[in-house]
Amino acid sequence: MICVILKDFPATNSIGSPVIFRRLVMIALAGGLIGGAAASLIQWWQVTPIIIQAEQLESLKAATIQAVSQEHDEGNHSDHGSWRPQEGLERTAYMVLSNILTAFGFALVLAVSMAGAALKFKKNSEINVAVGIIWGLGGFVTFFAAPSVGIAPALPGVTSVALELRQWWWAGAVICSGVGLFLAYVLKTRWKWSLLVGLLSAPHIYGAPQAQNPYQDFQSVAAVQLSKMSKDFFLATGLSSLTLWLVLGIFSALAVKRYIDIEN
Repeated sequence: MICVILKDFPATNSIGSPVIFRRLVMIALAGGLIGGAAASLIQWWQVTPIIIQAEQLESLKAATIQAVSQEHDEGNHSDHGSWRPQEGLERTAYMVLSNILTAFGFALVLAVSMAGAALKFKKNSEINVAVGIIWGLGGFVTFFAAPSVGIAPALPGVTSVALELRQWWWAGAVICSGVGLFLAYVLKTRWKWSLLVGLLSAPHIYGAPQAQNPYQDFQSVAAVQLSKMSKDFFLATGLSSLTLWLVLGIFSALAVKRYIDIEN
């Protein structure tokens, strides 16, 4: 399907061309479907079981907090439980949909960056599977590895700092990492490596917002379990993210080389 649609458009070598943009969107849509499905498989296998265990511990925490609240303010209790998808097919469907939409956004960024580097910085001879793997690893470092050094993926119920603070720091870490890696790829000067190290280090020198005691509301036994599960969760989400980015990198490289006119 994507082959037929892309071949209907005439070739052009301008990254700002509507034709090129439409082709890149089609590449991102196909990549999002493939990458999102691959990431969902890893998550269903490795990540979801850990989340379910953490939610069970979180329910015990909620029950304890509710009991304490009723002791201090009996008769004024109200249910503030948040909505969650039902276990089984509904939960899996939401997970797959979320992963595909996320993968589409990542694939679009990756395809545009890859095509831009090829067309604007004369990197057209370097678009192949090996370079796709490099781009995929760059995306993994940018969106997962570098931010996770400061703020690791958190399990349900684990105490963390305000969401706004985490989002701002995460966005800064992603921008610094992505810009640094892209410049290291396209520039030919020696100082690009110093620039890369500086940009990768800047968010961590500034410091990520951290919770003092993330397991403070849990009993000691549950806290120990969550601490171990957090390490497993980090590895599982890292495997899922790495799979996603490698699939997106390889697919984007092959698609950009075939459907985007980068030879001129």
